[in-house]
Amino acid sequence: MPKLGMGPIRREQICRAAAVVIAREGFAGTTMRAVADEAQVSTGMLNHYFLNRQDLLTQALIYVSEGAQARMRAAIENVAPGLGRLTALLDSALADEELAEQTWRVWINAYGEAVRLPELRHTIEDRLKSWYELIDDALEGLLPRRPQKAIPWSWLLDALLNGLAIQALTSEAALDGVQIRDEIVRTLLAGMPAKAVRRGGSARATASDAGSAKRNARDGQSSDRAAAAAKTGRARADGKPPGSSAKRTRRTPRAPSRAR
Repeated sequence: MPKLGMGPIRREQICRAAAVVIAREGFAGTTMRAVADEAQVSTGMLNHYFLNRQDLLTQALIYVSEGAQARMRAAIENVAPGLGRLTALLDSALADEELAEQTWRVWINAYGEAVRLPELRHTIEDRLKSWYELIDDALEGLLPRRPQKAIPWSWLLDALLNGLAIQALTSEAALDGVQIRDEIVRTLLAGMPAKAVRRGGSARATASDAGSAKRNARDGQSSDRAAAAAKTGRARADGKPPGSSAKRTRRTPRAPSRAR
């Protein structure tokens, strides 16, 4: 097996340093010198591994995105489809740790910079494809299929997540990861049957519950028929026709009312 050269190691080192600087200074304040100082390398080394400053910032975003998606993929990997898988994804995305917050800060800055940089928009679009696939995996079995022209569930979840995370990071709002997670779950699953979204379950549970209900109904009908049969048997033993009472009252027909 060939040895891993220093190239990939150096690139990762520089991208990691660039992510730290972007999270702290924003895209506009991230200079080649600042990244070189953070990575403890020369600016010449940055120029060796990256075409220019824009290339460095773009590669830093890709590095951050790939790391975040890998962590979230690992978080849901062994979780069965259902509410548990969705909450595992959100808990990973909203983890109360430095790396998760750095990821959010880099992405927020990237969105702002993409307004004026088409190249960065293309990179973001490419990274969002795999992110939406990850969301779809987390939502498996929880929500009904959307109409063809409707906004996908993955876009809606992403919008809720981004909006509340930005609110938490850029305002004095007292929002934490648990509050954001629970609000997203409530909003997405509003109106869904409670049994279909119970923790660790899935929408497929509804079919199982419906089957159980039908079986219970059939059992109830069988019990009713058995009770009716037993009642009929007792009536016959007493010499009375089924449905007859101990004393029958003869009804006298009413006389037709006289027309005025």
